[in-house]
Formats: sequence, C-alpha cells, structure tokens
Amino acid sequence: MRRYSPLLAAWLFAVWLLLWRSVEPLVLVSGVLVTAVVLLLFPFRPVRSPLFVRPHRLLALWAYLGWDLVSSGLRVGWDAARSGPRTKAVIVEVPILVDRDFLVASAANMLSLGPGKFVLHIDRPQRCFYVYVLGPDGAEVETHLRAAMDMQVRVVKAFGTADEIGSALRVRDGVSAGEGRR
Repeated sequence: MRRYSPLLAAWLFAVWLLLWRSVEPLVLVSGVLVTAVVLLLFPFRPVRSPLFVRPHRLLALWAYLGWDLVSSGLRVGWDAARSGPRTKAVIVEVPILVDRDFLVASAANMLSLGPGKFVLHIDRPQRCFYVYVLGPDGAEVETHLRAAMDMQVRVVKAFGTADEIGSALRVRDGVSAGEGRR
C-alpha cells in the first residue's frame, strides 16, 4: 500500500492556486484533481537520508554565500567594464567531494547563485561537475576550482555526517596536493 504525504499534497495544491492566482470553485476542484493525479502517477519514495543541521556551520555558510555573491558581482562588473563583450569564460571541472545527492545539489545551486558562475552539468559517474566561469584569466582558474571545492566543504560541514565531512576534506586536500583530476 502506498503512503502519500499530506504535506506534499498541500504544497502541490498551493502551487496550483498560486499558478492560477484564484480561489474560484473551478480552480479549487481542478487543483484537488490535479494534485491527486500527480500523486497517483508519480509516487515519491520517502527520503531516508540523514540531514544534520549545525547552526553555527549554517551561519558560516550563509556568510560565505553572502560574501561570494558580493565579490562575484563586483568581479563580473569590473570584467564587464574593463573588457566589455571581449570578456572571456572557461569551464572548470570540479571533483564531487561527497556522494549524497542533497549535498551535491545544494553545493551546485549555491555555486550557481553567484554572478558569473553556473554549474552546467553534474556528472555522477565521473564524480565531477562542470562550472562555467565568466572572466578568469589563466591564473584565476585554480582559484575558482578551490572556491567551488570550499563551497562543497562548507555545505557538507553544515548538513553532512561526520564521515562525510572527513571524506570531503580528504578529497579536497588530495586534489589541492595534486593527487586528484583537474
């Protein structure tokens, strides 16, 4: 017997109402029907993944994210003013430091928030993701690689298990020492 989350049903119904911007009877009835059909056709397995939240690490992650947003915005603005349409871009291959989907997706999304950076592709079999970076010269590519790995480590420290934190630090330090793939 399948179990459906009432919270998920309520969220889908709320999204339906927000999409239609109305609470007319037809919209309410169709929202209930669409919610039921979506839950029947696309059942979600319960997520059984440990999620640890360390408030002090989460605060540090938010501060780092804020700093990244401001510094990236200033860098992109400077590059645009200096080089205009001749601004160069590169794609940097960044190793995935942990194996849990939530942590990988969170780090990739936080990287993509910064101006001038975007995660193009997450390659799980090769354990890497590709980050498009606007405006670096040859010396800055290593800086962007380190920044992407630091973002992953900060996400793992905020939400991961102790084993995942140790693993992420070992992989990052191995890549920094030249043992990993670039």
